[in-house]
Parts: sequence; structure tokens; C-alpha cells
Amino acid sequence: MLIRKLTPNDAAALKAIRLEAVQDAPRSFWSNAEEVRARELDSFCQQLSDPYETIYGVFLESSLIAIAGLKRYGLAKLQHKATIFGVYTQAMQRKQGIARRLLLILLDDVYSDPNIVQISLSVNTENQSAKALYISLGFEPYALEKNSMRVDGVFIHEEHLVLALPIRG
Repeated sequence: MLIRKLTPNDAAALKAIRLEAVQDAPRSFWSNAEEVRARELDSFCQQLSDPYETIYGVFLESSLIAIAGLKRYGLAKLQHKATIFGVYTQAMQRKQGIARRLLLILLDDVYSDPNIVQISLSVNTENQSAKALYISLGFEPYALEKNSMRVDGVFIHEEHLVLALPIRG
């Protein structure tokens, strides 16, 4: 198993796993399958070239089986924050600690940046296993957003969590 930052060369694999993610867990992602399918491969390349966004992937042999994204902010007033997004592990690979290992690598990267003192993320309130993972990593709930998304006519609530890091540097 290899965990690394994705590069523009991984754009096709990223698009494929994002499509799988939104089909497998439509209540956990803002995009739907049609929107992911409609996205040009070039937009995934651009995303993977964005200096403020990093997507980490877990590879089993040559297959991308899990992803997690980290968004940093370029605006001067927001450079102390980062947001985790798009965490997904293929269904057949779950319950093996892969998401935990992936997030620990991502968090190590964040810890190496002395400017970042706060990391946030959002989780569907129905996804108790993801919430438990985030809490075990030190994240704390701070807000509930009711009706965050509407999927097939059903409103989905999201819980917002934050991890405060010690001020460094």
C-alpha cells in the first residue's frame, strides 16, 4: 500500500474514484454522478495543480482505493485555516484502517505548516463511522447545518468539526 499526493498524471484515476464515491455514498458528497461525469478531465488536472489544494491517495498495487483532500486558503486573513474534503475509501477496502492512515499522513503535512492552526471538515450526520474516526483524531463538533444538501428529495444534515492546533512558529 502506497499513500502519496496525487499529481495531474492521476487525473483519470481521481475522476473514476470520485464518480464511484458519489454513486456509493450520494449523501456524503456535494456533487452528484452526472456532475462528476460531465467534468472534463482537464478540470481534474487543474485541481491537482492548484497550489492551495492537495489530494492524497492510497494505492493498492496500481489502483487508487482511497482519497482525501486538503484545501488551504490564499487570502491573508484565512491562511491560518485548512479544510479537509472528499474523504472516501472504496467499500471493499473499509474497516482496515486505511482512512485513518490516509488522514494521519494528511495531518502530518498540515502539522509541518506552522501557519495553519485550525483544520475543519464536515460530515453527514448519518455517517457515524466517519464522525467517530474524526473525533478519534481530535476533531470536535462545533455546529450542525440542517438541510445542508437535498438528495432525492431528502434533506441531509451535516455536522461541522474542527481541530485546533497549537500556534507554532
